[in-house]
Amino acid sequence: MKVTVTFGDTSVVVPCKSGWTVRDLIDQATRRYRRILEQHGESAVKTHHLEYAEGGILDMDDMLSDLVEDRDKVRMEEEPFV
Repeated sequence: MKVTVTFGDTSVVVPCKSGWTVRDLIDQATRRYRRILEQHGESAVKTHHLEYAEGGILDMDDMLSDLVEDRDKVRMEEEPFV
């Protein structure tokens, strides 16, 4: 299964393994997004939560396979840096 995770204007595709939780997807998506930022001299990412593209927050401890399907799109909400 592959899931597209959007951070603002940037999207990353994450191949997901069986048995993953939402937390696992967040970790992998953030790692991939951070690599993109590092190419532009940035690296700070502070995530808040993951939600469906049409709204609805996903619980970090839920099994990913119970919530999303192959090629679904979700959106990462980031915490602003102060």
